[in-house]
Amino acid sequence: MANFSIATVFIASFSLLLSLTHSFSIENPTDRRILVLFDDLALKSSHSIFFNSLQARGFELDFKLSDDLKIALQRYGQHLYDGQILFAPATEQSLDLAAILDFVDSDKDLIVAADENASDWIRSIAAECEVDFDEVAAFYRGGSCIL
Repeated sequence: MANFSIATVFIASFSLLLSLTHSFSIENPTDRRILVLFDDLALKSSHSIFFNSLQARGFELDFKLSDDLKIALQRYGQHLYDGQILFAPATEQSLDLAAILDFVDSDKDLIVAADENASDWIRSIAAECEVDFDEVAAFYRGGSCIL
């Protein structure tokens, strides 16, 4: 009878260890809530492969237009999202710059997509993260850079 209970405890412990190992894998993330901000919702369909791959890996994406006045990153001192994707290069201001920097300083993830036409707001976010955008477009052809 004692052998049965030891075997049961061993199997239960092993099962718990396997489930904990699986829950911390890259393929199955625990920090899943991602805010995606757009200038135009057409980007949701044009970048659907990217967004579908995130959703297939268990991320919960919350799509919002950047001019939505109800967007908040925190409520009652708790972050509502674990990451943020800004696909809003033309937006002049959506969220408060200090709120975004606090978000990043809280070890949350931020992805910013922009080009040479990025707004001052996007450039301010990038500058605070020590990233600079060129004013002139650069095109690469055959290994050479054309400015």
